[in-house]
Amino acid sequence: MQTLNLSLEDLRPFADLGTTVEETDDGLSVTRNGETLNIQKTANGYSFVDTLGAPRHFGSAAQVLLQSVFANLPQVARNQSILLSPQSTKRIKSGPVPVTLRMSEVFGGAAELPIADTPWKSLDQWLSAQQAAQAAESISLLLLDGPAGVGKTTIIRETALRRAENYDGSDPLILQIASRGRVLQNISDLIAFALQDLRSNLTVAQLVPLIRHGLIILAIDGFDELSDPNGFETAWSGLNALLANTRGSATFLLAGRETFVSTTTMQRQMKAVDPNRGDRLASLSIADPTPEGAKAWLLAQEGWSQELLSGRFVAPLFSQGSYALRPFFLDVIAQEPKSLAEDEPPTSDLLSYLVEVMIRREAEKFVDTLDPPDGRAAQVIYGAYVARFLEEVARDLAENQYEALSDDALDLIATVAASGVVPDDQIKAVVQRARTVVFLSNDIQAGHVRFAHEQLLQHFLAREALRSVGGGEIPRYIRRNFFGRESLDVFGHVARDRVDETKGFLAAVRHGLARPSRDRTHTNLAVLGVAAMCAAAPDGQSLSLEDLGISDLHFPFAAPPGITFRNVAISILHAAAADIREVNFKDGVSIATLELDRNSLLADPMPRPNILVWSGATITNPAEIEQQLNSPTSGENSQASPVWPDDLMELLGRIERYRPFWLRVEGDTGHERDQPGQKIVDHPRWPEVFEALKQLNLVTIRGLGASGSRSDFLHFRRDIRLAEHLEFHKRLVS
Repeated sequence: MQTLNLSLEDLRPFADLGTTVEETDDGLSVTRNGETLNIQKTANGYSFVDTLGAPRHFGSAAQVLLQSVFANLPQVARNQSILLSPQSTKRIKSGPVPVTLRMSEVFGGAAELPIADTPWKSLDQWLSAQQAAQAAESISLLLLDGPAGVGKTTIIRETALRRAENYDGSDPLILQIASRGRVLQNISDLIAFALQDLRSNLTVAQLVPLIRHGLIILAIDGFDELSDPNGFETAWSGLNALLANTRGSATFLLAGRETFVSTTTMQRQMKAVDPNRGDRLASLSIADPTPEGAKAWLLAQEGWSQELLSGRFVAPLFSQGSYALRPFFLDVIAQEPKSLAEDEPPTSDLLSYLVEVMIRREAEKFVDTLDPPDGRAAQVIYGAYVARFLEEVARDLAENQYEALSDDALDLIATVAASGVVPDDQIKAVVQRARTVVFLSNDIQAGHVRFAHEQLLQHFLAREALRSVGGGEIPRYIRRNFFGRESLDVFGHVARDRVDETKGFLAAVRHGLARPSRDRTHTNLAVLGVAAMCAAAPDGQSLSLEDLGISDLHFPFAAPPGITFRNVAISILHAAAADIREVNFKDGVSIATLELDRNSLLADPMPRPNILVWSGATITNPAEIEQQLNSPTSGENSQASPVWPDDLMELLGRIERYRPFWLRVEGDTGHERDQPGQKIVDHPRWPEVFEALKQLNLVTIRGLGASGSRSDFLHFRRDIRLAEHLEFHKRLVS
């Protein structure tokens, strides 16, 4: 890496208020903390006399800026090490979940990703090699993409911790910033939050020259969440301004979902990045571990056995493409092997299933610890208490826009949640036990706890929203916060598991939309209402949305009849794998960005977006958008895709969206089907489709029950797409 000269712009943010940085015959003069420093340019770098009268010599401008009189980066490194250590994965003796990493060069050159025993060691070594080869006056960017829960945040955090613990000034520190539903959605605000967490005296303005000189790498975690009513306009504008101001030896990491933090999107949106000026762009794709790798990792954890992983309903959980392969899921479930010991068929999505079995497990622990006289009845009470307690924790975090709670606040919430649920004489003991539930973990701030993962927070917040809004209350987080795609997806799955409660929620949404609002209430009720409509699919009910500006709109399941939009501006419509044919788009509907894939089924008529994101590609040309929307099967492999009759295509679409769940197909042991499952079984073509699925080994079937009472459950394979399976098509159509 070529070094940069020290400039007036570098020192101005560090100068005392009311003073200026001046050029001298042999360098620069700056007043810092009441002392005037004359920084001289020498043949070998820079020198100045410190406040104690001792001459100091430095080989580069960067070495000057990291000193205690300016940025004091050694102290920042010590603080960062203390801050991040409590969340380190070093507690896992067998190492981290074995995710799959793939490095790709987009332009400008990219070093080969080293093979190491942890992903963060690989990333750390790669960043060092990449920075060593960086051209002068350039920008280097790395995109980290992957689905939610795959470990992007963990990899960045562990790399930052590794740099902080080994800091000697030779490699830059990593400052990780993230947006988690806060109202403040611009990059400067997020940098200020991160510096505050570090107890650093640095300002946002002072960070700019540190990034420019390669002393700090800025990692923007969850860049896809920095949206606004104009899509990502504000976020892209802020990023471009920051890139332009830090051109030199700057390195940035951008992490997010693969759809919206893609290389094509980056090349189109980042006007400040120019390959002709030596800028570089590379992509690190993070994928789930293989089923074999995930199971091998679990077997290395305490309490796990081959017998447990081979259970009738446990084994199919760890198939290719399953949510159970997400590192988040594996990391949480690894701590509680007994939660899967009953080998039950998941009656909901895997996250909800995980939560329910672990709540039950926590209730058992309460019984074991407290030894109440009525053990089995008390277990039900304790389970209800754990759920209510975590819902209240999620609400408090969301309303205050925090990521962690102090122990005192947690005790107060635990006490309030116990009122009316737990017998009065047990409340004190229950409150003491509450802080140890597996869903919570220690925060980086001492004396604080947080949810073990963002997905768990979103799950319990969704439960709380259904309960409170359905009860006629509009919580503060509904009035103020931002609900992105991941939040809406989790909400939809939670609502799907609580159909009766969801219908009450929808009634409250319609009532709330009819009342005036000057905050985000209408916007949030609208997007949550759409997700709830898709989840419950209520017959004869409608949801009319008018005169709104919506940031993120997501359909977690097929849209039922009755959803109408009129005079609505939609920033991003997430319609990948969505069936929105029943949605009515009336006059005045505009869409800034439309996300589609080959599984999308669109409404007719469908408003034309300004930007179309199609299977990772970004299209802005209106003619190309029109062509793509008029021929949605023109994507990859379209020539090999067979043509299906409408009735079979409808059924296959329902099956595609039912892949995460187990479907009861025969028998009756008290396991009721949900509405989407019932519509599959009631479809007139289902018997022949079911027979073809069995013949071609495209489903997993498990039986449950004894003594003459039995139910058969099936699970659709995730590693193939039925609509493209030629033999399957031949059996049903040819």
